[in-house]
Amino acid sequence: MLSIVKNKMNTAGGSLLNSMVLVGIGIATAYLALDTILHIFFSDRFNVIAQMIGPDLYEIYIRIIIICLFVFFGSHAQFTINNLREAEEELKEYRDHLEELVKKRTAELEESNKKLTVEVKERKRSEIAYRESEEKYRLLVENAHDAIFIIQDGKVTFPNPKAREISRDLSIDLDQTPFLEYIHPDDKERVIEWYKKRLKGNNVPNSQTFKLINRNNKEIWVELNAALINWENRVAALNFLRDVTAQKKLETQFLQSQRMESIGTLAGGIAHDFNNLLMGIQGNVSVMLLDIDHGNPLHENIKSIERCVRSGARLTKQLLGFARGGKYVVKPASLNDVINRTAHIFGRTRKQINIHRENLGNIWLVNADVGQIEQVMLNLYVNAWQAMPDGGDLYLGTENVMLDDEYIETKPFHVEPGSYVKFSVTDTGIGMDKETQKRIFEPFFTTKEVGTGSGLGLASTYGIVKNHGGFINCYSEPEHGTTFNIYLPANTEATAEEKEPVEVALEGSETILLVDDEEVIVKMGARMLEGLGYKVLQAKSGNEALTIYGRSHDLIDVIILDLIMPNMHGGQVFDRLRKINPQAKVLLSSGYSLKGQAEKIISRGCDGFIQKPFDTVKLSKKIREILEQTPK
Repeated sequence: MLSIVKNKMNTAGGSLLNSMVLVGIGIATAYLALDTILHIFFSDRFNVIAQMIGPDLYEIYIRIIIICLFVFFGSHAQFTINNLREAEEELKEYRDHLEELVKKRTAELEESNKKLTVEVKERKRSEIAYRESEEKYRLLVENAHDAIFIIQDGKVTFPNPKAREISRDLSIDLDQTPFLEYIHPDDKERVIEWYKKRLKGNNVPNSQTFKLINRNNKEIWVELNAALINWENRVAALNFLRDVTAQKKLETQFLQSQRMESIGTLAGGIAHDFNNLLMGIQGNVSVMLLDIDHGNPLHENIKSIERCVRSGARLTKQLLGFARGGKYVVKPASLNDVINRTAHIFGRTRKQINIHRENLGNIWLVNADVGQIEQVMLNLYVNAWQAMPDGGDLYLGTENVMLDDEYIETKPFHVEPGSYVKFSVTDTGIGMDKETQKRIFEPFFTTKEVGTGSGLGLASTYGIVKNHGGFINCYSEPEHGTTFNIYLPANTEATAEEKEPVEVALEGSETILLVDDEEVIVKMGARMLEGLGYKVLQAKSGNEALTIYGRSHDLIDVIILDLIMPNMHGGQVFDRLRKINPQAKVLLSSGYSLKGQAEKIISRGCDGFIQKPFDTVKLSKKIREILEQTPK
C-alpha cells in the first residue's frame, strides 16, 4: 500500500516539472526565433535589442535564461535520478523479497521432494519385501511336507501339492466330496467333535491323530491341526495335515519291543528259578546213577527222569533265549554250515516239505553260540512246517549285506550299522494276518491247538537273535506264505573252529568249595562231586564261604560259586575271594545264562561259567578245564 502512494506522489511531481520545462522551452524558443529574425532582416541592426537594453544587460539576461534553463534541466535530471534510485532500491527490495520467497519455496519443495523420495523408496522396499514374503510363503506352502488346505462350507479349497499327493494316493476327490467323509468310521465321531470345539476356540488339544480311508479301504494314519481364519470375507478353517503312517508303525514296533523287554525280564526270572528246581532233580539223578549199575531195574527209570530234566532244561533255555539271558559258547561260525546241518536233520523227519537252499555262497562268518543258532533255525523250520500241514516249499538263503545309518534309523532295533549276514526262511504256507504278526514273538502265544505247541519257539528265536546283536523281521500275508529275515553282525576277519565236546565224566581228587544258597543244590552238588572223587566243603551263603576260604584257602583248589544269593551276591563274593587270594580259581554257576552280572564277573578274571541244571559230565569237564589252566 505504501508503495502505491509513493508512486502517485512521484506521478504528480513529474507532471508539474514537465509543465515548467515546457514553459522554459517556449521562452527560449521565442527568444531564439526573435533573434534569428532580426539577424535575417536587420543584419545591420543586429544589435538593436542589445543597444536598447545595453550589451551587458543583454548578456545578463541571456546568462540568466541559460542558468535558469540549466538549473531547471539539472533539477529535473536530479529529480529523475532520485526517482530512478528510489525505484531501483524499491525494485531491489522487491527482488530481494522475491528471492527470499523463492529460496523459502525452493527449500520447502526440496524438503517435500526429499520426503517424497524417501516415501517412494520405502514404498518400493515394502513392495519388494511383500513380493519376497509372498514368494517365501508360496514356496513354503508348495514345498511343505504337510498337506495344507482350507475347508469352507464343508469343501476343501486352496489345497497345496502335498494335499493333492495324499488325495491321489488315496484315490479321493477333494474337490467334490467333503473331507470329513474320508475319516475312518472308528475315528469319525471323535474327530468331528474335536474339530467343532477347536474352531469354537474351546480348550482342546491342538491336534488329533486318526485314520483316513478311501472307498477301496486303503488306510493311512494322519495328524491334523486346524485354526479358524477369515478367508475371502467369510469364516473358514485352515488345516495342516501330516501323514504319520510310518511313524505309527515305528511306534507300534517300539511299544511291542518294550513289551517284549518286560515279558523277557519276567521270563528270565521264571527260568532261573525253574533251573534251580531242575538242578535239584538232576543232582539226585546223577548221584543215583553213580550208585546204580545198568542191570538194576531202577536204572532205566532214573534215566527217564534225567531225560525229563533235560526236556525241562530245553524249555528254560528257550525262555532264557527269549529273555536275552546271554550267549553260552561264542565262536566264529558259518551260517551256511549251520543251515546245511539243521536242514538235513529237519528234512529227514519232514519229508513232505521240499527244502530249497538258495544263495548259499561265500558268506562272512558270525560270532555266535552255534547251539543257540541251531535252535533258532530249527524253530523257524518247525514254524514253517506247521504253516504247511499238507506239505509245501521251504526256501533257505544267506546273503552278505551292509546296513547304513539311514536304514538303521528307520527301524526300532538298537543295532549298529555295518556288515551283517542275512539269513532268510520263506514258506508257502497259510500266512498270518497283521494282528497275529504283532504277537508272534510273545512267549506262550500260539495259534495252535492246546497240547500242540508251547508258544516259546519264536519267542526264544527273537531273544537269541537280539542277544547276538542282530534283529529279525517278519513279512506275511494270509494265503501267501511267510518270510523271516534274520540279520547277525558279521565277523569279516575270523576263521571258524570246531571242537569236539567231552562226553565222559572226568574224575579228580582236589578240594572244592561249593557255594549256593539253595540247600538241595548244595547237598546234591556235594554228592555229585564226591562221586567224581573230589573233597567238598559246603557254604550256604557268601559270608560263610568267605569264612571257610579265609581259614582254608591253601587247601581249596576250586570254588564253585552261585551268582544269585541274598545279602551278598556272587560278584561281591568273587571280589572278596580275590582279595584273600588273587590266584583263587572260581567257577561261576547260575540258573541264568552268561549275560549281565555273570559276564561282568568273567571280565574281571573269573575262570569259568556253568549254567544250571548241569550233569556230572558237564561239571567235571568245567572243573578240569579250570584246574588245568596255566597260572595267570
